[in-house]
Amino acid sequence: MTNTEKIQKFLKSTSYIYCDDCLSEVLNIQPRQQVNQICNKFKKQGEIKREVKQCSYCSKDKLGNFI
Repeated sequence: MTNTEKIQKFLKSTSYIYCDDCLSEVLNIQPRQQVNQICNKFKKQGEIKREVKQCSYCSKDKLGNFI
């Protein structure tokens, strides 16, 4: 499974908000910048939302990814 597929499947399976750092940690994707690039692509395609919100995993106010 590609990293793109991992992120897509994970975000579709949860109602929680995850920042790039936490997605990188939870899905074991390195470097973290790859998560950023993939999520930016998904946002441009209208597949996900990216807004500053509280991350459900680390509880910090950061740019969060969610559907």
